[in-house]
Amino acid sequence: MDYAMRAGGAKLLLLAAALGLGLIAAPQARAEGTCKTVTFFPGVVQVYGTVRANAGTADSQFCTTSFACPQSTRKVEVFGGAVASSPEAVVAVDNTALLSSGDEISANCLTTPVGSHNGVTAGTCNSKAETTANQGTAERSQCSVFIDAPAGASVGANATCFCGT
Repeated sequence: MDYAMRAGGAKLLLLAAALGLGLIAAPQARAEGTCKTVTFFPGVVQVYGTVRANAGTADSQFCTTSFACPQSTRKVEVFGGAVASSPEAVVAVDNTALLSSGDEISANCLTTPVGSHNGVTAGTCNSKAETTANQGTAERSQCSVFIDAPAGASVGANATCFCGT
């Protein structure tokens, strides 16, 4: 278990470093935001977002995608990761599925700082939720990341979403 936690932490740090290099090399002169989605297979998707706020104005970006879940899905989980040039940046991630009963199941969290180096702050979070058998199952889920960057900041973030049984 300890090894698995260390390996997971190392992967998150590598992700943060890769996102951080993109932020550091990015031009700071104009506001700009992008969204990208990578679907691995049914039940697993990543949504990426970036924000480069102007020096005098805060900026935000909302990135979302809908994705297919395996049959009889009753669980959702989300991992969030972010790197920012400002510790005041806010990143929220969410994974919400509509159940056959009409109810929703949602896992969401705000990233919290796990480290800072040379002006770049990295943050992570994790959340999961599960339904009871009588609440039904889901066929699709919605994966989202919201980024709020203070004036002059650059932020890169992702939400890795899972749904299954």
